[in-house]
Amino acid sequence: MLRGHPSPIVIPLLALVLVVAADDAALAEPKYVGWTKVEACREIRELKEKVREGGPLDAGARAFLETTVLPQLGLQENRSLIEFTRRRIREVVLADVGDEKVYDEMAAAVSQFMNALARNDDADAVVRVNAMLLVGELKTRDGRPWPGAVAAIVAAAADKTLPDAVRIAALAGVARHAEKVAGGEGGEPLRPAVTSILEQAAAAPRSVEQEWLVSRALQLLPTLVKPLPAKLAATVMGLVADETLPVELRVRAAAALGAAADASSGVDVAAVVEWIRKLALTALETEEKRSEEMRFEEQYRRGGALAAAAPPVLGADGLPLPALDPAAPSEQACRQAAWRLYTLGTAILSADGKQGLATLLGDAGNPAQELAKQLVEEGMRIDQTPDEDALLDALDVLRPPEPGDERPARQPDAAEQKPEPEAPRPAEPKPADPNASPFDNPFP
Repeated sequence: MLRGHPSPIVIPLLALVLVVAADDAALAEPKYVGWTKVEACREIRELKEKVREGGPLDAGARAFLETTVLPQLGLQENRSLIEFTRRRIREVVLADVGDEKVYDEMAAAVSQFMNALARNDDADAVVRVNAMLLVGELKTRDGRPWPGAVAAIVAAAADKTLPDAVRIAALAGVARHAEKVAGGEGGEPLRPAVTSILEQAAAAPRSVEQEWLVSRALQLLPTLVKPLPAKLAATVMGLVADETLPVELRVRAAAALGAAADASSGVDVAAVVEWIRKLALTALETEEKRSEEMRFEEQYRRGGALAAAAPPVLGADGLPLPALDPAAPSEQACRQAAWRLYTLGTAILSADGKQGLATLLGDAGNPAQELAKQLVEEGMRIDQTPDEDALLDALDVLRPPEPGDERPARQPDAAEQKPEPEAPRPAEPKPADPNASPFDNPFP
């Protein structure tokens, strides 16, 4: 061996040492561990002063962001404050940037880093979710959703290889961007997120996360895809008809059809209206059956002696208070039923009569309009009086009559009867949104 020349064995060893050193550098902890230390450090102050005065995002500043600031979201030291850390990363990095181009460069650096982190299979689930949420939360200097995030959140929402939790976080970002879409215009880049989710719905495994994704995509559909193409309309019709799906998801599918379909969508309106009628009955009968089963179990447990189960409770006036029925539907369950009926009714015909499935039937739509009126009225009545009697009254109205059963017209309760006004009342102002529910939606 010649002096001064490494042996053939030494050369591969040196290469191995360099590779290991590079890997160690990539895995090394940031210079500051803990978000509070980052906010207090000299480097972050210098970076903020530079960009505030319109300075560029040079290589040193970018390296500081990517090796020290942005990795804080994934550090165990910040795990208990991960939501706070996520918010402060966006606020500190993007606040007071003087130049629009530099702002976009810094937002892009955040987006690229967090998108990669959200797609990193080795990262903890909570870190991946928060990283994707941060991408969707990025804003422009004037507070609008940052357009540069659209490609990442749409791709993640549509990517069935990603965990459902990450896709849900991405779809939350899509919804934030969709809020700024006016009249269905400008939503084209966002459409693949909802169309992909709905197209995957038939083959997707049934899980709570999958159902949430489909339900949220249905809510966004009228904003982003209107009118519905025939193929997508057929998919949504299948969701309305699928009795194995949760009632809420089917209700939202009906609402999406009513709000987004037109004559070109190829909807079998008569079939969908019949499915809606049966769905409304199912929603009410589910509560009726639940109460009956609970009463039977309670009676069985007490040996049939329900009446003598407990002495009456007296009020301040010495009179017995009405007995509470633990088997009766809760107020929240009643309001949920009210929302279901009202939403199904407006899917057939909106409050202003300008949209809905019945408008696609022309002169043949009178029976559908009558069903819509019944659903809306019963939903509002249940909301006004959220108790079991209101649910049962709605069932009586909506159930088809048995052969030979001639039912009298429903008479208003005494509490609902109002004296005729002596003079015509002035017209009430219309709500800002004619399609809005007249009561708060307990299941947004």
